[in-house]
Amino acid sequence: LRRSVRPELQLLVMSATLEAEPVRGFLGGCASIRSEGRLFDVAVEHATRDDERPLAEQVAGAVRRVILEEPDGDVLVFLPGAGEIRRAADALAPFAASKALAVLPLHGELPPAEQDKAVRRANGRKVILSTNVAESSVTIDGVVAVVDSGLARIAAFSPWTGLPTLRLGKISQASAIQRAGRAGRTRPG
Repeated sequence: LRRSVRPELQLLVMSATLEAEPVRGFLGGCASIRSEGRLFDVAVEHATRDDERPLAEQVAGAVRRVILEEPDGDVLVFLPGAGEIRRAADALAPFAASKALAVLPLHGELPPAEQDKAVRRANGRKVILSTNVAESSVTIDGVVAVVDSGLARIAAFSPWTGLPTLRLGKISQASAIQRAGRAGRTRPG
């Protein structure tokens, strides 16, 4: 809307990854402010071979490896939904108990107090099992490693029922980069 129609309305567009000039042009040459953030180096490793184990077991194996190789810091795990988070927490439980790790879920269905618990700094090491809610909206201090399933629940439309649905799908490369960057927010990851 033009300012003359709704002078009280202001639009603010913010992004860590969006190219500003095309948006600026679309919005009629509006003002632009650039804030250079700090990003530490992040080493990216990919699974070297196909793994036929259930997703929860794959996640547990990856988290074990990170915890054993990285002497300190928290681990953020991206999973597609609350069900996968519960199964991964169950698969991690014995290892977590042996290493005094807090395993905390983080997804939109949790009460705010539970979400805050996952985001707050803890006394010991923690593993945060999260949906894409932690992909771009929050920096979790202390995260040094990200384990990414590469999956998310994606909004879709079912032509058979005529209803919206969530389907399991692979994330985009941009999402993968955004998720990996969660490890380099406060120190190298």
